[in-house]
Amino acid sequence: MWRISISERATPEWIQCFGQQQDATMLCKPTLVSFHRAGILFTSDAARLSTWVKYIDKWTRATNVAVAAVHEKRRQEALAQIPVWKSLVSESASESQG
Repeated sequence: MWRISISERATPEWIQCFGQQQDATMLCKPTLVSFHRAGILFTSDAARLSTWVKYIDKWTRATNVAVAAVHEKRRQEALAQIPVWKSLVSESASESQG
């Protein structure tokens, strides 16, 4: 069993995205790793270790990009709702005064 440290504990959303990465080989698949605290755990013999590390690095980078894009989309959607909420609050205040 090998362990690669990551900067922080992976969220369920991040782990799900990691597991969906398509770039893999028959022996190196993102679904074959597990996560424990701030680490990625996997089983490999010494001969394939560098291949695993290369793929885990690739999957990690792709997952970070994908999750960041989802967060940015959510942020943009939330910002787009601000005018709607402001108009609802204004209407409510006008009705209570009138």
